Amino acid sequence: MWINRTELKTVWTVVLAAVAFAGIQWSGGWLQTPLDSLDRYAIHLILESLAFAVCFALLILGWMVFVPTLCRHRLMTAALFSAVGLLGLLHAISAPSMPLYEGAVGDTPSVLLEWIAESTGAVGLLVIFSLGNAQVKPQTRILAIIPVLVTVAVAAAFVFRAESWNISLIDSIEPYQQILTLLCYAATIFALLYRNRVERPESMLTIVQALIWLLLAKLEKMLGSGLGSPQDLFGEGFKLIGYYFLLKGIYFVLIEEPHRRQKKAEARIQYMAYHDELTALPNRRLFSERVRSEMTQSYKDGSRFALLWLDIDRFKTINDSMGHSFGDQLLVSIAKRLTANVNSPDNVFRLGGDEFTVLLSDIRDANEAEEEAQRLVDLFDQPLKAGPSAFHITGSVGLAIYPEDGQTLDLLLQNADTAMYGAKESRNGWKRYETRMNQKARERLLLENDLRIALELGQFRLVYQPLVDLSQDHLVGVEVLLRWQHPQKGEIPPSEFIPLCEENGFILPLGEWVLRNACRQMKSWHDLGLPPIVLSVNLSIRQFRQHDLCARIEKILSETGLPPRWLELEITESIMADVTYATEMLKQLKKLGVRISIDDFGTGYSSLYYLKRFPIDKLKIDRTFVDEVLTDRNDAAIVSGISAMALSLEIKVTAEGVENEGQVAFLKELKCQEAQGYYFSKPVPPDQFQSLYELDKSKRESAAANG
Repeated sequence: MWINRTELKTVWTVVLAAVAFAGIQWSGGWLQTPLDSLDRYAIHLILESLAFAVCFALLILGWMVFVPTLCRHRLMTAALFSAVGLLGLLHAISAPSMPLYEGAVGDTPSVLLEWIAESTGAVGLLVIFSLGNAQVKPQTRILAIIPVLVTVAVAAAFVFRAESWNISLIDSIEPYQQILTLLCYAATIFALLYRNRVERPESMLTIVQALIWLLLAKLEKMLGSGLGSPQDLFGEGFKLIGYYFLLKGIYFVLIEEPHRRQKKAEARIQYMAYHDELTALPNRRLFSERVRSEMTQSYKDGSRFALLWLDIDRFKTINDSMGHSFGDQLLVSIAKRLTANVNSPDNVFRLGGDEFTVLLSDIRDANEAEEEAQRLVDLFDQPLKAGPSAFHITGSVGLAIYPEDGQTLDLLLQNADTAMYGAKESRNGWKRYETRMNQKARERLLLENDLRIALELGQFRLVYQPLVDLSQDHLVGVEVLLRWQHPQKGEIPPSEFIPLCEENGFILPLGEWVLRNACRQMKSWHDLGLPPIVLSVNLSIRQFRQHDLCARIEKILSETGLPPRWLELEITESIMADVTYATEMLKQLKKLGVRISIDDFGTGYSSLYYLKRFPIDKLKIDRTFVDEVLTDRNDAAIVSGISAMALSLEIKVTAEGVENEGQVAFLKELKCQEAQGYYFSKPVPPDQFQSLYELDKSKRESAAANG
């Protein structure tokens, strides 16, 4: 079981007190000789005076210093020990050879005052720490001191007014007083530990240490022969130590703890100012300082250093599909792998999001930096542990070398970032900064800015590619595709602007625009009397992660009037990463009456288990398998296997990218139901597709008339 520093200190205090107590008992005779030459009563008075001083300090601190934060425990302890201190002082000066000692009465008044002081302190501590603590008003100090004065006055009057005492009666009372005192100390320790069993603050443990010393002080005195005996003097010493710990526990710790907490908070703030909270890696601020330091050193000695800027590929897709909690776990795993596999873990930084940098100090030449860049890419060949499962990711690395690729901090960082974006074009690789990359980066930025206004300016248009039934050779559906007609750059392919839309979130309004306009177009064709066919619309992962997706689709279907059964939503296999969410969302979509197909099947998280669990209507075999189906045995086997599996599961199959008659014949042999591709038609504008649609209607009517 883990214990903190204060708990360990308390344990050692118990051990030390026990050893001191046992040592005194063991060497009692040996200690007797040196004490015989001393004035024991004077030593006793000195110890009692010191104890009174500590008690007086308790009173002053509670009465004057801690008034703004005065609480019940502080006030009652201050009042209690002012009484205990006064009674102890009266006990000391009424001992033999002291001013208040009367030979006719003997030392009985001194003994009784000591008993009263001990019993009052022990019972009072038990009562105080058995009660709850709460803030009290400063005015209550007057009410607290009155019982003190009354107790001391009554005790003094009782003890000093008596002319004689029944010694045998007092001797018979002594064991009960001793047992009462010991039991009260032990009960107070138990009460403190029980009330603070969940959280054990340092102040409470310090008071426990005080009570242990007070308990041993009483035991030590019990073993002595009376006032002035060696055991009595050592008992007074133990009591003084106990009073000190009590003072420390109630007041000093209350000063030390806030100070320590403040220092700890300052250190934490200082640490957080220069480190990432999630991964504990140095952050952008410390990175900037380190790079400036490297630049200064390089300027002095003519050395070179390099920056490796790492960005995790498709991390936004991972976040959207798996959730931010999983993304955070993945980032922590990435940070651990980086620090475990670089020469200097202190040179790994997280700049934010999924961006990390590695600083390579004092490199020999560019080849060394390039080797490190490749090694950084290779680190992700093995899957990363994130939660209960392992996950495959890739990274893109940009390399910039000082001073060739930038002689200022901002320029060096900008160029490393530019190189990283150049590497992201192909992903899972690295690139060193080149001047021409700046032009591409500017073009990318301008393209992203143009995206924002393209929708408002009507620069987007929809094209339609037919889906053909292979067995009957007629239209059964159409996939809607998006095109961007830029006023200066002409038509921009989706491969350039769709990833940008997914990164910046523009895919959400754009995807909704596509769905609404495609549904409206299909409804208009139905209204012309053309035979109903299925409209396939791609759904991005960010759209799929919208919790109100069903409501949005239902609203569009209601606005356009298209029956849900004629709408097919194409999703990618990446949605399967979060099985629970995907299953629930697909069930909700199916309740709307729409159809679900998996696009580009076989390129992502393919699993027979998912196919069984998800309510899927169709699989679309990715074109990469269809392209070489006639020349590559592996592709042919994959297409054949997918078709057979889907047929067994009663799921339709559409082959994408069909471009020649040989592919059509092969797919027919496999009983693949549908196909699309340039063999049938390229994606065409609405008016051209309407012509194909009408032609297909005529062919159907002729076939029906001839049949």
